[in-house]
Amino acid sequence: MKRASRTRNGASSVFIADDYPFFRHGLRKFIEEQPDLTVAGETESADDLVRLCVELQPDIVLLAAEIGGVDGVALIHALCEQVPQARIIAMITPDEEETLAACVESGAAGCIMKNADPPLILSAIRAVRAGEQWLQREMTGKLFNELRRARVAGRERTEAMLSERETEILKLLAEGFRNAQIAERLFISERTVKVHVANIFGKLGLHDRVQATRYAIRAGLVRV
Repeated sequence: MKRASRTRNGASSVFIADDYPFFRHGLRKFIEEQPDLTVAGETESADDLVRLCVELQPDIVLLAAEIGGVDGVALIHALCEQVPQARIIAMITPDEEETLAACVESGAAGCIMKNADPPLILSAIRAVRAGEQWLQREMTGKLFNELRRARVAGRERTEAMLSERETEILKLLAEGFRNAQIAERLFISERTVKVHVANIFGKLGLHDRVQATRYAIRAGLVRV
């Protein structure tokens, strides 16, 4: 469902995406009362979300972490690709540590609890509008806990799937070494390095060095 709103000069536009009409309508009314904000539209449909945001070009998207059974993380990816100027604030329920971390890693500019007081939601909107990253204070510990858990799990997964030599090469790849440099450093042939790199990509489902670097960072194999 799309709902247009009046336009105010200089006001930042907000799009609301959530399953619950009562929540959406209450949030819409509160935002529309602010002189510096307007609501571009709203939807309860994951299928319509990206299409409407492409059409309406909102400045900010308030996005529930799940809409109609569709994972909000996938929607964040789609919005970042197709509406890159929009800043996304993920609205999650308490104790969703894994969802919180995934939203941040997927490109959300902010995260807030769905049960947050309206003034706090306004603070999040205005912060991300100003180009800041915003995280509700109660979420900070949860985010660090989940990132730490994911890092340990990633390291254990890597150790289980890769040989010691492959892990060593993955670290060097992530540190920016080329195949020839890795070969020289490890006293092996460049051809052997290429074989190891192909095996690493195959085992971990990676396609290029950029993905390998991101994987190594998430798994805690290298520091940034």
